[in-house]
Amino acid sequence: MKRRLIGLLLGFGSSVLSNSVFAEEAPVTLQTLTDHVFINHPARQAEASMDALAESRSTLAGQLFAEPLSLSVNHFNDVIGSSDGLQEWETSVEMPIWLPGEKRQQQNLSRHLAAEVPYYQQRIRLDASAQVREHVWQVMLSAAKVRHAETLQENAGNLLKNVQNRVEGGDLSRSEALLAQSHHLEMQSQLASAKMDLQQSLNQYQFLTGQQVLPDVIEETLPMVLEIDKDHPLLAELEQQIARQRSEMANARYDNARHPSVSLGVKRERDAHADPYNNSIGVGVSFALNDSRYQQPAIAQASRLLADLQIAQQQQKRQLEAALLAAKDKYKTLQQRQILLKEQYEVSQQYVSMQQRSFDMGGIDLTTFLRSQEVADKHRHQLLQLEIEIQQQISMINQIAGRNL
Repeated sequence: MKRRLIGLLLGFGSSVLSNSVFAEEAPVTLQTLTDHVFINHPARQAEASMDALAESRSTLAGQLFAEPLSLSVNHFNDVIGSSDGLQEWETSVEMPIWLPGEKRQQQNLSRHLAAEVPYYQQRIRLDASAQVREHVWQVMLSAAKVRHAETLQENAGNLLKNVQNRVEGGDLSRSEALLAQSHHLEMQSQLASAKMDLQQSLNQYQFLTGQQVLPDVIEETLPMVLEIDKDHPLLAELEQQIARQRSEMANARYDNARHPSVSLGVKRERDAHADPYNNSIGVGVSFALNDSRYQQPAIAQASRLLADLQIAQQQQKRQLEAALLAAKDKYKTLQQRQILLKEQYEVSQQYVSMQQRSFDMGGIDLTTFLRSQEVADKHRHQLLQLEIEIQQQISMINQIAGRNL
């Protein structure tokens, strides 16, 4: 069912709206529009690299050895020396071993990296919601201007006919007819300009959403409790990044650390008397001594990045809370202004009715009547526009609060 606001605009009978925006086509909702914008959002191209990074960490953690195996082959002889026939072959394979807890930390980092993708998607969807909200309500505001201009043009046409009839009857001078005709032409010009603005809004809307129709329901409701909580997409993503950075810190202590290694080798040698080769097998172990100082820069850098993320989260929360407070205050102001504007409009309508009777009876001239009518028309347009702005402000509050469409 169409909501009252859209029904109000439909009731105005604008040909531009009825043919281009509200035609009966396949069901379109705010959610389907947001889905379209989200799917085609350029920022989603980063998801593949995020998945690849998480997968690379998982693959690394699944390796048997901490670093690639290394093979060394050495050959010694005395050909350029004594040339007594001394020869020696030595081959070994070096196998780096994971440091205690390193493999588990790599696995934890992989899980945290993979968990970032859904939070990243929620933030992108929030941005898509913002774009849909902006363009939908821009179309609505432009449509209201068109309908207002249509009403003014229609009233100006009726006034022109009335004045022309009275001029022919000798009640008014020809200058009054020229003034009415000029007023009618001005209203036609305003209508053409409003329709052009509406068409531009529609073009932008179609470019973004791929649709030519607005949803049947575009009005949103405010939740009972309005506050910025930890589930806000912007804050939730930062919280996940903080968790990932803590895992990065845990891994930083393994950066620039030399892994202990076990080597297994074969040695084949023959002395200078040309005796048969002597074959032997060797096993070795190597490990670093006091390498903690070489790890400190990486740990400090990871700690700095963690602090930056925590500061960014706090700043983001404060900004959102300030923006939400300002948006709620503006919403209350618009509601109060609407009450006053309704009273102004009712008074101006009564005044125009009195001026209309006075003009019909020849008590005032056309210029005076047009001034009074202009005030009433202005209040009427402001009232309609204000109603749309109130609904737009509700959507803005939901956007700031992190409510996706």
